[in-house]
Amino acid sequence: MTGILPTNECIEQFQEFKFSKEDRFIIYKMDEKLTQIEVEKRGTKKESFEEFYSQLPKDDCRYICYHYDFDVNGQQRSKLIFIGWIPSTSKLKNKMIYATTLLSFKNMLRGIGISLQINSPTDLNEERILERIMSKVRK
Repeated sequence: MTGILPTNECIEQFQEFKFSKEDRFIIYKMDEKLTQIEVEKRGTKKESFEEFYSQLPKDDCRYICYHYDFDVNGQQRSKLIFIGWIPSTSKLKNKMIYATTLLSFKNMLRGIGISLQINSPTDLNEERILERIMSKVRK
């Protein structure tokens, strides 16, 4: 536990996001001093997964809440997933702080369906995420 807490805006925006039919994702980051978590960006359902992915830094960590829509036996489903984006190319200090803060932050966000920690760009693609979701979803 690092003692790093989210701003009130993080929690408020998550509460709105959780029930939103318009939003696709929220990207959270730590401030420059690594003392608190703040909202970096919010994206709409109009943005594709590729557009979302292009907004993530390749060498820095982030937390993400994502409404993931998928099909199971012809039925449309949606899961609210939490992603700890901690790329192996990030600075060691950032990786350590994000990793140790991940669980406490995720637990503050009530309503998360699935939680993933992703460390490699090859694992942050729709196919891999869907595989991981399907392994945890009842069919």
